[in-house]
Amino acid sequence: MIDVIHLGLGAFHRAHQAVYFQDAGLKVAAVSMRKSDVADSFNALGCKYNVVSRSKSGEQVKEITAITEALFYERDVQRLLEIAKSPELKAITLTVTEKAYRNDGPQSVPARIANLLTARFDAKQGSIAIISCDNMPKNSALIKSLVLEVLKERNQLEVADWVEREVRAPNSMIDRIVPAITNEKSEITTEPFTQWVVETDRLQDILAPVGVQFVPDVRPFEIAKIRLFNGVHSALAYIGELEGIEYVHEVIEHPIYGSFVKKLQESEAIKSITNTGGIDLFAYSKTIRERIANPTLNHRCQQIAMDGSQKLQQRLIDGANSLAELNIPAPRLSMAIAIWLHYLAVSYRINDPMGAKFKELAQAVNPDEVVRTILTDEVFPRPLNEKYFAQISQAVELLRSEPLIDTLLP
Repeated sequence: MIDVIHLGLGAFHRAHQAVYFQDAGLKVAAVSMRKSDVADSFNALGCKYNVVSRSKSGEQVKEITAITEALFYERDVQRLLEIAKSPELKAITLTVTEKAYRNDGPQSVPARIANLLTARFDAKQGSIAIISCDNMPKNSALIKSLVLEVLKERNQLEVADWVEREVRAPNSMIDRIVPAITNEKSEITTEPFTQWVVETDRLQDILAPVGVQFVPDVRPFEIAKIRLFNGVHSALAYIGELEGIEYVHEVIEHPIYGSFVKKLQESEAIKSITNTGGIDLFAYSKTIRERIANPTLNHRCQQIAMDGSQKLQQRLIDGANSLAELNIPAPRLSMAIAIWLHYLAVSYRINDPMGAKFKELAQAVNPDEVVRTILTDEVFPRPLNEKYFAQISQAVELLRSEPLIDTLLP
């Protein structure tokens, strides 16, 4: 019996949702979406592994056996359709990264979820939840809207009507630092801290007892996490990549870089959040800096720097736009964006779907051209307010001629 289909068999799922599912007694079929060897290697481990939570004070080891099937979507689609038809299935969850939230063909994530839901509709089964665990605003609602778009394009109108009525999409916020694994092994390293916040749903009876928080509105939690943690993480990663620093904890421990991101949080990102949801944002920011500084995780800047074109909308640009509406300056957010643009121009190891295009644009002689051509690209659905363009252009020009450390605001 399978309770949950999870799309995305990466380290994060194994160290986060799978732990909650195990504590709740749920069985998971986890799906590799791009490569068969990920599922094959995991099966070779017997679908068992240890989650090792490390900090300066020591470590705790927990064996995880909740993932009972590891599948590769294209090869194992018939098995997945069979699971989708099961009355025991309670949810489809996903960690597929920001760049997968697109309806761009029959192998897209929304199209694949549409296939699973069509099978469930045909089998006349009842309601389930789709829960996104990616760092996107209104993440579950977004993936449901994309699935509906696919079904309507296919003229599957009855299925679309059923999805509208019966498929729940509670938005969620997830948080745990989990460095990437470089090869399949039976141990995932992470930090002690873990958090999962989900909008009110009938799964509360199962998941709330094991620590999942259920709230009427997840938006304040997701915005705080994306801007105060993920935004800072990205800024530190691009500084590290430019300065030749391998691990993000080494960057934040540097007095200049650590001070820069502290002020980015407290002087700008916090002020961009008008609905706090009762969160003490200053205490939350301090906790985030302490977590990032955990020296036992060895979280590589290169991993965090991936896919900036897909991430910076939520992490930096939206916060800057909120400050523009409030008429509050955003010099550090502007600098962080400029650092990313300079990274695009000079780095030799960019991993980004827009990497080739943006690298060429970032190498233009005129910094004004760099800023305008990249930051007005259609990849950003909510373009950066142009009031920041001159400031970012000046920062790019400085970064080209001065050491990065000398360009950061005190």
